[in-house]
Amino acid sequence: MKYILYFSILIALGCNSQSSKSRIESKTMPIIDSFFNRVSNKEYSNAFDELLKSNPDINIEDSLTVESKKNFLYINNVAGVFIEYHLLKKRFISEDIAVYTYLAKYEKKYFRFFFMFYNNGKIIQLYKFRFDDDLASELEASLQYYTN
Repeated sequence: MKYILYFSILIALGCNSQSSKSRIESKTMPIIDSFFNRVSNKEYSNAFDELLKSNPDINIEDSLTVESKKNFLYINNVAGVFIEYHLLKKRFISEDIAVYTYLAKYEKKYFRFFFMFYNNGKIIQLYKFRFDDDLASELEASLQYYTN
């Protein structure tokens, strides 16, 4: 039964029209590219602020957002030089949601950056951004399809 559920989820996430992906990606990729360009240029504070400002509904003065920014600045100061980034996974749900996961490689450590975008019918904008250094869970989840 759980295999049917996994299969159904994979079909729902994977069977989108190319035009849906292209429309969403045409709006989301410039935001992501701009973010990583700023990080590459050591403009960490600006990268974070501009990413969140892409959604006017996100309050960058909110205490949780301020704390997240502090953590973002901290990892960029202690992880060494930013080297490069690679797309790990992208998923689309119709024309409504786009999710991207990236590996960000630094001199001393790696991080996973997660971007979620939402299309409310009028505009496609950032919905959620987070980062961590726990790629093990993503790798384990991807391998579950092969070990069960």
